[in-house]
Amino acid sequence: MKKLMLVLITVLVASCSTQDKQEGVIRELAKKDAIEKLQLPEGTKFSDENIDVTETADGEGAIGVTYLVKITVKSQDRDGNEIVKTHTFNYKKIGEGGLSEQDYELTSFE
Repeated sequence: MKKLMLVLITVLVASCSTQDKQEGVIRELAKKDAIEKLQLPEGTKFSDENIDVTETADGEGAIGVTYLVKITVKSQDRDGNEIVKTHTFNYKKIGEGGLSEQDYELTSFE
């Protein structure tokens, strides 16, 4: 019984670790796409609190899962007024591993 519990706990920890790594890959991909698609300056920096990743389909780790990524971009106009815009990116998982940027495809952005 103890061996079974140990195996189950190990699988649970490994799956959580993989999910965190997948979310990190999606965050990095979203940063690159935001700079490219929104024509932001190359040196634009994002913090993790400006990026919200949500899995929008059931089925953990399955191919075809979609992710909704909301990126908040803060800037200033010439008068020094802060401008806050939120952009939405939709990604579809097309690869099995999920630990590479090639495993995801940008399907739409607003």
